[in-house]
Amino acid sequence: MAEFRSRGRGRPRSQAVDHALVEAALAEFTDHGFREMSMQSIAARAGVSKVSLYRRWPSKIAVTKEILQLMGQATIVADHGSVAADVRHLVREALVPAEAKTAATVLMRTMGEIAGNPELLALYREHLLGPRIQQIRALIERARGRAEIPEGLDTDVIAMTIAGPIFAYQLSVLTETDTDLPENVIDQITRTILSGITA
Repeated sequence: MAEFRSRGRGRPRSQAVDHALVEAALAEFTDHGFREMSMQSIAARAGVSKVSLYRRWPSKIAVTKEILQLMGQATIVADHGSVAADVRHLVREALVPAEAKTAATVLMRTMGEIAGNPELLALYREHLLGPRIQQIRALIERARGRAEIPEGLDTDVIAMTIAGPIFAYQLSVLTETDTDLPENVIDQITRTILSGITA
């Protein structure tokens, strides 16, 4: 998974404090969501002063922005030589690693609150949804270059066909279990996606 990095000006913070703040912020968000998460609870959970917390993040929105950036950067779809290999790698990275359940919970918490929060919706689109769709678009363009996708298929439709099953499993399965998905399920999801974009 991508790592949070120190940002901004001012006195340097120790890596230990940064790590504690990151872990606490992520835990508070996954446990309570944006609305119920508080700056005080993050500081208490991290075991640091509120001064240290506000030195890194001035508000809950700033905390959430960085959490969503982390999730948006977590999946990098490298070129594995074919659309089948690329899609399988994407599915595995999104659904199997230990961090996948945390990412799925962040997604679920965010989706549950964006309808009534335009600022959170904008953060979701820019820092989580946008980067992930860009990764899928890159996968699609590589597949087009290898003539693996039929001509005339709309890129946005292909992207949603790829993202849909992954999104569904993230929300319906990963948030309910601590068990990794078996390889045969990864294979089935991959085949289902490929049948919709290569036929």
